[in-house]
Amino acid sequence: MKNEVKAREFNILVVEDDEGTFKAIKDGLINPEYKLHRVTTGQEAINLAKEGYFVAIIAEIQIGDMNGIELVRRLKKIDQRINIIALTTYTFVNLAVDAMKEGVYAYLMKPMNTEELNLVLRRAIENTFLLIQAGQRKYYQDIATMDGLTGVYNHRHFHEMLDWHISHLNRSPQAFSMFIIDIDDFKKYNDTKGHVEGDKILHNFAQLLVSSTRDIDMVFRYGGEEFAIILSQTDQWGAQKVAERLLTIVRSRMPVTMSMGLASFPMNAQIKSDLVMRADKALYRAKATGKNRLCTYDDKVDQ
Repeated sequence: MKNEVKAREFNILVVEDDEGTFKAIKDGLINPEYKLHRVTTGQEAINLAKEGYFVAIIAEIQIGDMNGIELVRRLKKIDQRINIIALTTYTFVNLAVDAMKEGVYAYLMKPMNTEELNLVLRRAIENTFLLIQAGQRKYYQDIATMDGLTGVYNHRHFHEMLDWHISHLNRSPQAFSMFIIDIDDFKKYNDTKGHVEGDKILHNFAQLLVSSTRDIDMVFRYGGEEFAIILSQTDQWGAQKVAERLLTIVRSRMPVTMSMGLASFPMNAQIKSDLVMRADKALYRAKATGKNRLCTYDDKVDQ
């Protein structure tokens, strides 16, 4: 049985009716253990996915016989754990974003960058294995990347993921946003209730952020009572809507409130240090103007 699993570890299904695009994928993959299986229609993909196991599926979002969203839904019904990477052009990027709401792991823009293709595919495969081995949320148990008290990613991994996002998105016209979050008056709560209750608040607060965000978003303990969230493929307007929802959830479910600073890439900054600094400045303004609120970085105010 062990050998059977190992032999099928790197089976990858490519759903693509364009010969040139398939050749670009095939020639661009650097891992010789990847075994590509190609189909040209959505129905063929569904039939093959029912018969065999694939660690990842690379699917054209505009396939001839089926709406891309419908294809994603049907593939996910077959096996929720398999990560799908959508292929799209800039013209249909909105469709790719909609597909992510249905569970697509990531999308790649055509013409493809081979380094990006290999990186996204490797991460999708790793994520599939993690889902299979431990369940989706158990990924947070990786001691190299997690904070032991809160069960979310740690500060070091925050910087690693920011580096990855900026490198990835510098090659394509996308955006992402980040919050830096501070629990209001936590020291007072901790001193009044005691450190045991304070630690419980930190854990419960972190897990509430996790359960209230998408699986593709990432929650980090930034330090002390500060947290950070990276919102994948979310512009400033979308992030503001997320923030208002999170503020409402925290107010209704926690005995503490939070202040949030928001900065977006590439709108507010194009390098990591500036993005973090500007989110932090927005947080400072939120704390200084009454707490329990969101402030978005504004270069006319936050100097």
